[in-house]
Amino acid sequence: MLQSLKNLFEEIRKTGRGIKHLRFFQFADIKRAFAILSRREKILVLCLTGILLLDIGYTAARFYINNTSSAPAYGGSFTEGELGEPRLINPIIAQSQTDKDLSKLVYSGLYKYGPDGKLVPDLAASDIQISQDQHKYTIKLKPNLQWQDGQALTADDVIFTIQLIQNPDYRSPYRKLWSNITAEKIDDLTIKLTNTGVSAPFITNLTIGILPRHKWLGVTPDNFYYSAFNLEPVGSGPYFLKQITKTAVGDIKSMTLNSFSNYALGKPYIDSITMKFYADNNDLMSALHTREIDTIGIAPFDGGIIYDPKNSNLKTTQIPLYEYQALFFNLSENKALADRTVRQALSLGLNRNALIKDVFSGFGEPAYTPILPGQIGYDPGSAKANDGDINAANAMLDQDGWVKGSDGIRVKGKDQLAFTITTNDFDLNQKTAQDLQKQWQALGAKVDIKVVPTSDLANTNLKNRDFEALLFAESTGYDPDPFVFWHSSQNKNPGFNLAQYTNSAIDNIITDARTTFDPNQRAADYKQFQDIFSIDMPAIILDQTAFTYQSRQNIQGIDAKALASPEDRFYDVNHWYIQTKRVFK
Repeated sequence: MLQSLKNLFEEIRKTGRGIKHLRFFQFADIKRAFAILSRREKILVLCLTGILLLDIGYTAARFYINNTSSAPAYGGSFTEGELGEPRLINPIIAQSQTDKDLSKLVYSGLYKYGPDGKLVPDLAASDIQISQDQHKYTIKLKPNLQWQDGQALTADDVIFTIQLIQNPDYRSPYRKLWSNITAEKIDDLTIKLTNTGVSAPFITNLTIGILPRHKWLGVTPDNFYYSAFNLEPVGSGPYFLKQITKTAVGDIKSMTLNSFSNYALGKPYIDSITMKFYADNNDLMSALHTREIDTIGIAPFDGGIIYDPKNSNLKTTQIPLYEYQALFFNLSENKALADRTVRQALSLGLNRNALIKDVFSGFGEPAYTPILPGQIGYDPGSAKANDGDINAANAMLDQDGWVKGSDGIRVKGKDQLAFTITTNDFDLNQKTAQDLQKQWQALGAKVDIKVVPTSDLANTNLKNRDFEALLFAESTGYDPDPFVFWHSSQNKNPGFNLAQYTNSAIDNIITDARTTFDPNQRAADYKQFQDIFSIDMPAIILDQTAFTYQSRQNIQGIDAKALASPEDRFYDVNHWYIQTKRVFK
């Protein structure tokens, strides 16, 4: 090889060409030089060149990987399965979970809750400005907001939506929450709300979706629930309705939503979401197995937990709900349950983890008081009891004079430790009641179960407080304000103090906590509330339920930590993504 190179340079000398005349990188010269080499030398050069190129490629690839990271990219689509057809895609009257899910995708509110449970701006430009007397809230809108039809979104739309909610003729279920509010337009981008009282929990209502005034202005109350806009919505949320597919008989089969490029918080990464509608859970699960849909989710008390552990193409996300299942005691209907020691022993002897495993397939967390993890004032120290300590529970009952008879049932004087659990016909509630019955048998308690249809439970048992012990679930929302559930003013229907719990100290604490915006004061109040509740035990809080969401592995960015309602899983859907790209760090 060295001899060949010498010959090449000798030829250069003879022809008089200097270095400046050499054209090594022109193909003809390289080919000519390569022809001089022997076969062995050619193989060696090719091998060395290949190794050099591989090394350069490896070094470049390693540099690229080490100095870049994967990031979301625009593109992709997925299909979600829903139970039941939509009817009212309207944030102020949506009723079914399907309606609420679609409303959350199409519409946006002034604010929304972030993953840490704190209120963050959506259409609003900044945090709420609260006056010194805590009665007035000033809200600034982002500039240049648009509806999905291109019209400008202004303070007029916000005022219009609030007035619709407040008008009893439009029958919004949120009317009572806004009854003490006066809404005033300051300018096109500024709204002032005045509350007749001081209510810290009220600000949670600022998440409700805003309606376009130019679309709904002419719709009368009689036609409000039947308007075409309820199935052809125009909102300002992350996705807009692109297409509706119907069956031959006119039933809605699916809706395709496309990303809204002018969404206030930025265009979503995923191009489109198709929502397909199914009549029951079996059809829904079948669609998931056959890859007809990519995502599925359901809350436990809306038809059963969705969980498919056999499908490796799916990832399962368990998201806690701000909802608890509890056994509420009617202290005036049963002498044994009127004994506080009995109630404390029943709670102490209950293995909540076993209940969650047996009934909810492990999806859920033990709960002990109405203030749940993640909510302001939650205090695990005061909330958590010695879970499942059957020996301590039996000793507590022994010391209180409850003696086991020959039949294994405890008695105290003429009173037997026996009561009936009333619940509705939801499968999970029935299974929970059976689990409680089995566990408390070991304590010497005789527990009967009464199952009634859901409609009868609401219209009779709840309304008239007709039960000894009621198994029921309550949703608290992001703000844990326990007023409607535990203040004595709510003892009778239509209040929801189902246990008819009366404690003046609790009343004062609840009132104090809801009439201040000071988070430290509210946290201190709720800690005290939990301490007293754990002693009085007007109800046994059993578990915090969970929303189960299954999705294909390629759908990324789902980051919900806790939800007030299942539709809140879409709070950051604009950050979900399927496609990725490499970007330099």
